[in-house]
Amino acid sequence: MKIRALILSMALLLAGCSGLTQKQDAAVPAHSWDELRQALLTADSWQLKGKIGIRTPSENQSASLYWLQQQQHYQIELTGPLGQGGARIDGNGEGITINIAGEDPLWAASPELLMEQTLGWQFPVHQLLYWVRGIPAPGQPFELSLNQQRPQKIIQNNWEINYLRFSNQQGYSLPEKLTISQNDLRLTIIAKEWQIQL
Repeated sequence: MKIRALILSMALLLAGCSGLTQKQDAAVPAHSWDELRQALLTADSWQLKGKIGIRTPSENQSASLYWLQQQQHYQIELTGPLGQGGARIDGNGEGITINIAGEDPLWAASPELLMEQTLGWQFPVHQLLYWVRGIPAPGQPFELSLNQQRPQKIIQNNWEINYLRFSNQQGYSLPEKLTISQNDLRLTIIAKEWQIQL
């Protein structure tokens, strides 16, 4: 039950993002923060491959991550957590299904609702869709710290998102490593490959 809960936690935290990444150069990005934010808000189809880690006071686990976002539809695959087969998440505006290896599929109208029903706690899954791209979720207040026209920190909905490394895609900076934390929960995402049309 403990293993299943951790896999489900990782899967739900993600459900709620062309070419290989290049290391961040020291130069100031070619685009201003406002240009970057606008481009990323309108980019509704993308892929992210990398790793995800989740740390709580009692656990520290990681998995390989594949996230395909096509407008409102998303498919997220987690492989290798705790030596297990992983999980596959399929969702859109009408609901979410999670398939965990060896378990019956789970469905709910939203990832937040499924997380509340199965784990008893909530995570702003919809906002993660924006945070992973390096922008605050629209329509909600936020605090933003910039460093050379790149986000350094976003605080939104009592969550702190720190951007530690970037890669360049078509002259735009995309997060290569970020942490999302609140209280004793910390999520780390490392993007090894982005494919996005900007």
